[in-house]
Amino acid sequence: MKTRILITLGLILTLLSTNFAQKGDRKEEKKAQKIAFITERLALTPEESKAFWPVYDQRNEERKAALKTIRGDRKENPRKKLEEMSDAEVKILLDNMIKAKQAELDIQKKYNDKFLAILPSKKVAKLYHVEREFKKQRKTQRQNNQGKR
Repeated sequence: MKTRILITLGLILTLLSTNFAQKGDRKEEKKAQKIAFITERLALTPEESKAFWPVYDQRNEERKAALKTIRGDRKENPRKKLEEMSDAEVKILLDNMIKAKQAELDIQKKYNDKFLAILPSKKVAKLYHVEREFKKQRKTQRQNNQGKR
């Protein structure tokens, strides 16, 4: 069983690394790293992976779209320092922050049920921890890379 998972994981990484060599796209590389990280940490079977990843990607797209709607286009609304904002702008910022958190929570509730239909509850619970762990690892890598420059 573990051998099959490792072979599947190796195959995914090989295919994706070949793709990266051609495209050189950092977003794709990050996505492949995340797929490998989550697949390994959750010990997803090939059957689970096949059902899980499309739903996971759909959730992420929905989250991105919701946050973009709430926060607006950054090109049209460049970030200002808090000290440079009026009270009205700060109030809008706070309202948008709460709306964004609520939208994320609503999406998480919706997709939690979908994940539970695909994966055992322990793997779903572990998913949220593994996602935070991946973000933390990426942040550490970025900091280490900046320190080397």
